[in-house]
Amino acid sequence: MDALRSTAPADTRLFGFPEAADFAGRVEEIARTVEFLQILAAQAVERTRREAQAARHPCPAPGWRTGWTEPTTSGTADTADAADAATDADAGTDADAGTDADTATAAGAPGSVAGLAEAADPVHDGYRNAAEFLRARLRIGISEARRRLTLAESVLPQTGITGQDLPARHPVLAAALSTAAVPSRSATLISIALDQVRHHADPDTIGQMEHSLTRTALESDPDFVHRMAKRWVDAIDQDGTEPSEEELRHRQGAFIRTPRHGLHHLEIFATAEQIETLATAMNTAANPRLQHHTGTGTGTGGEGAQGPDSGDTGPGGDSNSEGAHPGLDRRSRPQKLLDGLVGACSIALATGELPANGGLRPQVMVTIDYQDLLNRLQHHTPGTPNPGTTNPGAANARPGTGAATFHGPIHPTAIRKIACDADIIPVLLGSEGRVLDIGRTTRIFPPHIRKAIIARDQG
Repeated sequence: MDALRSTAPADTRLFGFPEAADFAGRVEEIARTVEFLQILAAQAVERTRREAQAARHPCPAPGWRTGWTEPTTSGTADTADAADAATDADAGTDADAGTDADTATAAGAPGSVAGLAEAADPVHDGYRNAAEFLRARLRIGISEARRRLTLAESVLPQTGITGQDLPARHPVLAAALSTAAVPSRSATLISIALDQVRHHADPDTIGQMEHSLTRTALESDPDFVHRMAKRWVDAIDQDGTEPSEEELRHRQGAFIRTPRHGLHHLEIFATAEQIETLATAMNTAANPRLQHHTGTGTGTGGEGAQGPDSGDTGPGGDSNSEGAHPGLDRRSRPQKLLDGLVGACSIALATGELPANGGLRPQVMVTIDYQDLLNRLQHHTPGTPNPGTTNPGAANARPGTGAATFHGPIHPTAIRKIACDADIIPVLLGSEGRVLDIGRTTRIFPPHIRKAIIARDQG
């Protein structure tokens, strides 16, 4: 292995594809063999550590001290010899010093073999369990140490309480793992799945499950093994561990997270009934038979809005871009699902049937300066003066005055999309921001009053 490690970097640069593929296969076989040896080593550490703890007298070791113990006064002959050897090493010649230093090292000085053996005493090594010891000794994660120990209990022979030898709990999986035919990660997934259903199925069913999953692990990767194991568990224990209503109530909800890359992040945890309703609304935009003419991506612009995926403008659905088909829908499925959800919300907002919010019909409410909106409608750039503005410099000195109700500042381009299907309410403000006049979204006579007037006046 050392020779291969030193020569492989130069040799692999000369490989062709067949040679590289064969080399990768051989290395993977070696890695699976090493993984099995890791499981064996973890079990050996745990077994020997437990046996040593059981056989050791529970008195504290002479070299182990804590803040609550006093140093031992009665030194052993080895300790005295070590002290004399250290003194002689300081006063003697170089040759004698080397000899005496070796004597001190052999007697248990720090860093010596005896000192390391004393520090490795399983009773007083300072670790609570074998997993903690493996993490410190092998420099691996605690989860990996626990995984190796747990898998060893399932696929390796064990020793009973009375000292009898017990066979492996999963013999078929153990045989496949010992021949390096199955990676240890797949073996862990299979072992966990078998332990989950051992109280819900008879031994014959568990045996069939073990044979099937082991055969799958021989031919597939751990990801596919995980999916197949989940299918077996769901088939055997269809109900599973049902969470309580109180637990579901605490976990469900819609959470607004920190924006990422300029996009708002919404995370939803929903029950089966709630996700069915959401999925029904979202999949309305994922139907491949629907013709995608105008965008629903903004959700606030309705049918007339030009969203980023509308097929009219925007990088996501530019039908006029070079090489793009006019009827090609270039949205991904997640984008379609989002468009369906936002579109359903837009329709719900437009019905007027939702509960009132502060006495107002729920709608998307945005405040913007008239000149900023006018500049966008006339396709002027932010730095171009508007011909109808008496003070163009003041109107265009800032990027925009748009502000949404819930999320604060919003770009005038987004407001322009909203204005395509919005109720424009003019509000006249004074020089100090006082409201001087508020417009209305409808005529003085609403439709039902107008019908009554027509019926009364016969026209």
